Amino acid sequence: MTGHTDVVVIGGGQAGLAAGYHLRRQGLDFVVLDARATPGGAWQHTWDSLHLFSPAAFSSLPGRLMPTQPGEEYPDAGHVVAYLSDYEKRYELPVQRPVQVLGVHDDGRLLRVETDSGTWHARAVISATGTWWRPFLPAVPGRGDFAGRQLHTVSYRRPQDFAGRRVIVVGAATPARRSPPTSPTTPN
Repeated sequence: MTGHTDVVVIGGGQAGLAAGYHLRRQGLDFVVLDARATPGGAWQHTWDSLHLFSPAAFSSLPGRLMPTQPGEEYPDAGHVVAYLSDYEKRYELPVQRPVQVLGVHDDGRLLRVETDSGTWHARAVISATGTWWRPFLPAVPGRGDFAGRQLHTVSYRRPQDFAGRRVIVVGAATPARRSPPTSPTTPN
């Protein structure tokens, strides 16, 4: 397929859908190209126990509140995938999938977006690809000498895989939420 549009959005996860919402409100012609076969972004590939770190109302995309998940204060990944799928349909966002973007090139007046299914020409490109598909493993001194298991978050599935093992987690992501104490503590 070859097409001309005002804006090409690369990535159909949360950021790509939010961009699409605002592009639609501005009356621009656009397309969202997503490499995955189904909606939900990276949320459809996360570990089993992953939940949002905030209640649904604080994790909404523009224009549509995320509904609460019955019995859960912090929605799980399946709930987020369902919300993103519904959001895409509700706003009739022009998402094409699966489309792999191979490159973006300056053609002077326009940008040329090469994909595995054709070429798009646009005045602007928004990269909303996230980091899930190309995880970054930093060069940490001694990492190559470590004989234990090392993995990136994209390969993690469940805590039971590490039962009885010593584990260190390295990273700067959102800290895990802690349950409030069950009883007040008395200062010493």
